[in-house]
Amino acid sequence: MALIAEDETYTQVVRFDVTPDKQMALIGAIVGEVERWVQLRPGFISSTLHASHDGSHVINYAQWTNEAAFKGFLEDRENRKLQEAIHEVDASLKPNAVHCRVVRAISR
Repeated sequence: MALIAEDETYTQVVRFDVTPDKQMALIGAIVGEVERWVQLRPGFISSTLHASHDGSHVINYAQWTNEAAFKGFLEDRENRKLQEAIHEVDASLKPNAVHCRVVRAISR
């Protein structure tokens, strides 16, 4: 039986359903806020954005050192600006978020 290497890393995977003509604008809006302030939050590890080939989805895979760090991000007053930036691209965008813990990482 394989051992599972679990840690406190808190991962948020967010999927946005978007029209292809707005996919890159949404990515740009998220990147702008992550680079402006999110990356400076205590406990921030990374944010990786994925664009579906058909243009209909954006996935943001974000990691934090632990759940408390993630909750601090949510409570930050700047978070409102992130939401506003997303809704400026399309007011109907609704994130579909899943919160996960790391149970295994496999690399080459």
